[in-house]
Amino acid sequence: MNRRDRTEARAWMVMNKIKPVDIQQALELKYLTQVSETLLGKRNDRRVLQFLLDSGCPEHYLDLPQKMRRAA
Repeated sequence: MNRRDRTEARAWMVMNKIKPVDIQQALELKYLTQVSETLLGKRNDRRVLQFLLDSGCPEHYLDLPQKMRRAA
């Protein structure tokens, strides 16, 4: 899997005071790894990506999988 850069998404999280552990707790995920790897671009956990979108993170910061992209 190609590593994607989600640096802008992580910066957006910092500006909005959202920590990876906040996402983990909100989604009731067992492991923080799911969130961390999604933010690093190693994984496409759709629940994490959808949480960020629903929280207001711009879609273009996330390098979304094709099936999650909205029609332009």
